[in-house]
Amino acid sequence: MKTNFLKTLATLVLASVLVAGCTNLRNMVNRHATDAEYVQTPDPMEMHNDQVKINIAGSYKPNFFHRRAGVVFQPELQYEGGSLLLKPITLRGESVTDLQGTTIPRSGGSFTYTDVFPYKPEYREAKLIVNPTAFPARRARAHAPTSNEEALEVRRSRPLSEKIIATGINTTPLLYDNLSGQPTLGRDNYKKPDNIFQKSALFFAKDLWNLNMNLPTNRAETARAAIAEMNNALGNEMEIASIKITAWASPEGELARNNNLSRERSKTGERFLRDAYKRVIDQQVAAHNRNLPRGAKRITARELMKELPLTIDHKGEDWDGFMAALRASNVRDRDKILNVIQSAPNRDRREQEMRNMIVIYQEIEDQLLPPLRRAEMVIELVVPAKTNEEMSTLALSNPSELTVEELLFAATLTQDSDTKMKIYTAATEVYPNDWRGFNNVAFIHIQNQNFDAAAVALQQANTLSPNNDAVLNNLGIIALSKGNLDEAKTYFNNAKSKGNAEAAGNLAPILIKEGDYATAVSAIGNRPGNLNLALAQILLGDLAAAKQTLATAADSPRANYLRAIVGAREDNANEVYSNLRKTNAELKKQAQGDVEFRKFANTVEFTNATR
Repeated sequence: MKTNFLKTLATLVLASVLVAGCTNLRNMVNRHATDAEYVQTPDPMEMHNDQVKINIAGSYKPNFFHRRAGVVFQPELQYEGGSLLLKPITLRGESVTDLQGTTIPRSGGSFTYTDVFPYKPEYREAKLIVNPTAFPARRARAHAPTSNEEALEVRRSRPLSEKIIATGINTTPLLYDNLSGQPTLGRDNYKKPDNIFQKSALFFAKDLWNLNMNLPTNRAETARAAIAEMNNALGNEMEIASIKITAWASPEGELARNNNLSRERSKTGERFLRDAYKRVIDQQVAAHNRNLPRGAKRITARELMKELPLTIDHKGEDWDGFMAALRASNVRDRDKILNVIQSAPNRDRREQEMRNMIVIYQEIEDQLLPPLRRAEMVIELVVPAKTNEEMSTLALSNPSELTVEELLFAATLTQDSDTKMKIYTAATEVYPNDWRGFNNVAFIHIQNQNFDAAAVALQQANTLSPNNDAVLNNLGIIALSKGNLDEAKTYFNNAKSKGNAEAAGNLAPILIKEGDYATAVSAIGNRPGNLNLALAQILLGDLAAAKQTLATAADSPRANYLRAIVGAREDNANEVYSNLRKTNAELKKQAQGDVEFRKFANTVEFTNATR
């Protein structure tokens, strides 16, 4: 009888424990809505580098979590047409020892949940929900559940209740522009020809300024050849830009005497040059009049004579010339002579020391001083060159008359894209072995977003000049336009390593997509109005800089959409509505589900702006 009583009592105790356990789980279910909190940061969720990071901070109030309960916490992304189960974790009561997981004390506690999943377009307006499943831990000893589904199979398990943790995914990083890369032009090396300078000299005897062409210095072959070249220059059809005559004296005489000598020698040089010019004119007149047909008008020398652009100067003593000649000479005791002259305390003493040296070293008088007694004549001739107008005309009418440098330069003289294309196309035909023509054809195609045609031209450019930084950069733009970001990144980095100026900025859309917004800002640099720069600044939270960038951007659907985002982040409703009204139908539709505008989505103004 006593035995039966004890069995009955044990059964009642066991039943009361089970009922208590079940009641406690029911208590968790009843209090889940008020005593459990889950906060996703950020909310809405954000997409970076094609991934969405989940970061949930969970907390429970005191007396919520049963000591012997387990909970499977598995968030779920619900979107139109499906759902995505995220990583499950296990939470356990403070008395549970045979389950792995975070312990939640009876007095209340918290946990952190993180996960990452790849973004898909259909997730854009998804909801992040959680409906944890509580279960008696002792019933899961044999097999701990690893998902909500398995937890629900545990006997007496209970779903707590569904909570929406976050709504929508911010996809603003996807607004990067991959179609406006900055191409690199194959630059011309055109340079207008430098003027020609023809130099000659007349030499004079010591202390004289009258000209004696029989002096050894004037009869030297180099001196005579230079005078002959001077006569040719005067008779040349090339324009004379300037003529300068400069005269000197050797430095062994008195200062005043030498100054006067150099002045008079400059005048002698002027007379000599003018006489030479007149002889050239007389010869031209005679040749012209000799072959005139009967009745034709004869010309005179006066008609052909023109004012020469002549300047005359005299320098007095040529001490610098003497010292240079002495240093370069083989005069015996040269260094001693230099030291004596250089150490003289004043001009008079220096001149006296020099006169003393001349007495001792005759080669100074014979070899070094005569070339210093001179009048130099320098004629500057303008080399004929095609005018810009002539090159522009020939580039279209007869490009074969231009050098490749002139042809490429001619393209820079117009702002018309079609004209540039004609000139660059002509360059590929007239100079088919020069990579720049093909590259520059691609340059225009890229500007016009005709990427397939650009790719064809770049293939030829790359064949002619492999690993050329300009071609590599432009190939990167083609890859970027097709969404081949890894390929584009390789091209841009290779071009950048070779010093290409545009490649760094062209990396910006890739850096934005990868979530490296600071590097994107740095790569673009100071480019007012650049929309990728504005986007990166928005994503960094630097709205002031973004507004400044957008202030100089031309009105476009994308620019206005970015302005609307700035307005939304600054809680400026007027900026949101006014800019969304100015964007296009595609972006208006996108705005309707964009979490950037969640605060304004239910207003009449927003509905009208995105209609």
